Amino acid sequence: MIYRYITILFICSTTFGQTYETGKIIDSVLVSGKTNETLALYLPTSFEVQKESPIVFVFDPGGEGKRGINQFIKSSETYGYILVCSNNTRNGPYDRNFEITNRLFEFVYANFKIKQNEVYLSGFSGGSRLASAIAVLTDQVAGVVGCGAGFSLEQSHTPTTQKFSYAGVCGNRDMNYQEMIRAKGYLQQLRLANTLITYDGNHSWTPEDQILKAFDWLEIQAYLKGIKNKEASEIYKSYRKVYDAATKAEKENDLLLAVENYERTLTTYNSVYTLDSIVTKLKAVHSSKEYKKLLKSVSHAFKKENELTQKFTKRLFEDYKNSDNINITWWEKELGKLEKLNKKEDPELKKMLERLRFQIFAVSYSMINFDLYQPNEKQKEFTASIRKLIYPRLK
Repeated sequence: MIYRYITILFICSTTFGQTYETGKIIDSVLVSGKTNETLALYLPTSFEVQKESPIVFVFDPGGEGKRGINQFIKSSETYGYILVCSNNTRNGPYDRNFEITNRLFEFVYANFKIKQNEVYLSGFSGGSRLASAIAVLTDQVAGVVGCGAGFSLEQSHTPTTQKFSYAGVCGNRDMNYQEMIRAKGYLQQLRLANTLITYDGNHSWTPEDQILKAFDWLEIQAYLKGIKNKEASEIYKSYRKVYDAATKAEKENDLLLAVENYERTLTTYNSVYTLDSIVTKLKAVHSSKEYKKLLKSVSHAFKKENELTQKFTKRLFEDYKNSDNINITWWEKELGKLEKLNKKEDPELKKMLERLRFQIFAVSYSMINFDLYQPNEKQKEFTASIRKLIYPRLK
């Protein structure tokens, strides 16, 4: 099982093999000659062969290692992380991905000196679910950056008593936006160190600046847990970055983002600084008419999103199962109704509709994944027609 292999590697792997160029993505390093599996690798310019390095294992949902690594380079150069992303793990059965990951870990720990207490996992969408599942099963990583999705649906993959820190990162137009908010609430109940970083974006790989925010937070968590030493100036710089983001958002009347950053300032730095003034600022925003009105709008959009998601996904699976008797007119009519909603002035409804459309698109697209389904020709045609109705310009 995956957790046993990782334990052995952490204890025994101390050798270093082939040398690689620094400051450059190397996108096809051979992991296993027997399986022809490869990984993408990035060594920061500060990398030194004989010194132990922190590392981030990244999981791309399509198995495109170079794409997975690209958004982490800024974080790598800031904190000295080795970046590794498999070209073979992708959305599909977990057992298959665990086997590939075991071989990936075996290669990495045989060829690089890794700081055992500074191992991080990250991924986008299905890759995020895989990253958190590995973190849960091993309980030997310092932190996870979950981009655009929370946890695996398998109960054994869900955090319970683990000790890693979790930074969720998600766009407010991402189909998994609500899921990430629920994941935050769940982790808070567990008292597992966590934060949620949101931004204006859809369901796509997280921008590098947002990923850097996640690692800024994880670095402070490592300091608070006694894993890393930090100079007072480093801690203050990190604090000011979050606090300034909060005040900027408040001035721009982006109250959700302001509250998010004020709250992160309090929960992250309250053991370092006296933050009474921020408590006062947060209370003022919470009690404002504008914020209360905004929360009502968000709540209404979430409720409508849940109703429509249930309706469309239920019909999607019914039609997929009975592909010989599909009423495509129903889809044209019901999807057309969404355009009327989109004409309303409420910005939260517009974000909701973008999340909903992509959710339907993503589910229909997953139905042609042979690792998950066995579609026949009519089912392929049906799902293609749905995707075309949602995004008419799609080729």
